[in-house]
Amino acid sequence: MEQIQDSLRSRISQLVDILSSKQKKIAMYILENPYFTSYASANDLGEKNNTTAATVVRFAQTLGYDGYPQLQDALRLEFPNYMTTIARMQKRMNSEKPPSSTYEQVFYTDIKNIEQTASKQNKENLDNALDAMLKAKRIWVIGAGLSYAPTNFLAHSLKVMGFDVTSIQGEVLQSAVDTTRMRPDDLLIAIDLWRYVRKTINAVSLAKRTGTTVIAITDSIVSPISQLADISFEIASEGIAHSRSVTGLMSLLNVFIAMLADRVPEQVYESLKRVDECYRENDLLVMT
Repeated sequence: MEQIQDSLRSRISQLVDILSSKQKKIAMYILENPYFTSYASANDLGEKNNTTAATVVRFAQTLGYDGYPQLQDALRLEFPNYMTTIARMQKRMNSEKPPSSTYEQVFYTDIKNIEQTASKQNKENLDNALDAMLKAKRIWVIGAGLSYAPTNFLAHSLKVMGFDVTSIQGEVLQSAVDTTRMRPDDLLIAIDLWRYVRKTINAVSLAKRTGTTVIAITDSIVSPISQLADISFEIASEGIAHSRSVTGLMSLLNVFIAMLADRVPEQVYESLKRVDECYRENDLLVMT
């Protein structure tokens, strides 16, 4: 096996293509629950993922560790890097008893999602994404299913800020046709959470073949689009009901929008002024 980095996250990212479906599930759980994993037995971790202790041990060995205890040691070594202000808040919330009522649980979980999403980001990655957006001749955005509404929010926000944005929507055939129009000087922002959508994955694959820069926003570094993207962002999406939460995702999109506005304030001001004039001229607003 060729030399791999010591970071557990780096090892998972580099070797995700050779992991089995059960091992990918274990990887996602470890990344989402580092504190639990660092002290849980292999049997406990296996039960959490409906598999066996032996599978957990083989997963650790696949990543290049002698066994599961060595994986735990590597995870604990990363704890000092986790202990930012946000991570300390996260640890405190994890130690508190969750509220019992449903409406309190939803708010409690979404606050955790925002904190965990923030803790997963770094300024260099954000700066690289902003540079790519500002450099692109045209920005394409795609997201389906759970990601559909946040994708539309991002597309609308970028449009009113003066960016040339096309949202890839509609039936599979039409979406395929749209993706063939992407060029090397364009940018594709792909959003895909939870039950990953083939249409989105195919669009990212085509973008890579045409030389289009890809920004992926997803909920795990082992998701398909994360492995294909030039720049990848991971968000927390734990939900209370039947689906996942997009609260952390929406917060990250708001970060993009605010930071872009700081980069090109004149462009944003002029564009918003034109949009406002259009609204008024066409009597589109009930209140002004």
